[in-house]
Amino acid sequence: MSVQTQDRAAVDSIVAQTKDYYDGPADQIYRHIWGENIHIGYFENSEDSLREAMKRSNERMAKGVALGSDDTVLDVGSGYGALARFLAKRYGCDVVASNISERELEWGRELTAEQGLDDKVSFAWADFHALPFDNDGFDYYWSQEAFLHAADKAAVLTEAQRVLKPGGAIVFTDLLVRDGTPAADRERIYDRVKSPDMWDSGAYLTALEQAGFSVETHENWSEHVAPTYAWVRDQLELRREWFEDRIGKEAVDRTSAALQFWVDAADAGRIGWEYFVARTH
Repeated sequence: MSVQTQDRAAVDSIVAQTKDYYDGPADQIYRHIWGENIHIGYFENSEDSLREAMKRSNERMAKGVALGSDDTVLDVGSGYGALARFLAKRYGCDVVASNISERELEWGRELTAEQGLDDKVSFAWADFHALPFDNDGFDYYWSQEAFLHAADKAAVLTEAQRVLKPGGAIVFTDLLVRDGTPAADRERIYDRVKSPDMWDSGAYLTALEQAGFSVETHENWSEHVAPTYAWVRDQLELRREWFEDRIGKEAVDRTSAALQFWVDAADAGRIGWEYFVARTH
């Protein structure tokens, strides 16, 4: 997809739609199937649970850099803050977990207080198109599968460069739609998560360079997309009656069908998942 700048009104509209998605019925599914970590899992075998695989995703992302207790991290699109808590516990760094979903921020604060990490992890409402943070404020900018929601991904990466200290690094994973995916399939993929546009890796590599980053690590983890969404769909069907009582049969039917389409699209090589580490000049 092309790298371009969108007008602010268009960006605000997409941000509002994304917030409505995460604050709507999806919140019940994420909380009660994914749990406090709501990202793609890195599976080692077919016996892994998604929660085990998501923990491994966090570990593998962190291995790509040398985090220390003096580092400050901005976690963008933080969900319920599982990654932020992991980084604070494992490495002792201070983390600001930012998000646009009030429901996710609220539960994230509760979970963080329960785990005694209030002194290391704080939460803030923030739109990653225009971050409310000072220039040169963080050693690391971290994100898991959030950029797919961006209306202006080039602006998001420019903002990342702005808030990072000189020599700081952006560490992120994202779900990709491969170039050449038929338009009808692309729209069905977008519809499940209300994404305005999903890039392939070439667009990210170009945009990172244009935003002033040098890519240090780029890995293809796409084989884990289908197992993640198959696991989630299986859990949804196993607990169908429980979810129907809370969000309605129509929403469960729609979500189940969309999840299966994502599994099929990933198996067909149309949805990917990749890991990037890039550093400011």
